[in-house]
Amino acid sequence: MSTEREFLNIFEAAAQLGVHVQTLRKMARQRKIPSFKVGRDWKFRKEALIRWADEQLGVVAAAPDFSVLVVDDDEQVCRQLSRMVELFGGRVRYTTRAADGLDLVAHKAPDLILLDLQMPDMNGPQFLARLRVTHPHLPVVIVTGYPDSELMRQAAHLPPLMLLPKPLERELLERTVRTIIGERPSSGGRMAARSADGRTP
Repeated sequence: MSTEREFLNIFEAAAQLGVHVQTLRKMARQRKIPSFKVGRDWKFRKEALIRWADEQLGVVAAAPDFSVLVVDDDEQVCRQLSRMVELFGGRVRYTTRAADGLDLVAHKAPDLILLDLQMPDMNGPQFLARLRVTHPHLPVVIVTGYPDSELMRQAAHLPPLMLLPKPLERELLERTVRTIIGERPSSGGRMAARSADGRTP
């Protein structure tokens, strides 16, 4: 028998997919996503929503054209970011330990890294300091809930990097990643540290 938790409201569904609530509401109105209305509220059957997302993933990820490494001590965040990147065509590896992230880069460098700022085994600036010894031009996106912290100020001295705040919306992540991928310098030029709106911290 069905239970209430088999269904998601629009806020829960948006979080599940990593999209903005207004974007999801528009998709529901246009019948682009499995949904139904109860009164004035949109509802989403969780199983159908996951199946729909997997079908979309199968379409866009058939030929991924870039690779991303996610380094965050929260596995749920790693999975969420991985799913977002895969939905717009990237190949993803992730780890919850910063030291393991450095090992993964040494084995096969990604096109960019999504990096948490505060981790128990090694913080963001420490990770970047070691990364820049071997990969001085590898782009990094700091994904953090503490954009004004001292750790962020330390990290800003180790470009190229950009900053995205948590909680993160998929559209902003996709726009940022595609900006970086499009700016990959064949001549070895450097990108400055900057926030998602293009400003230098």
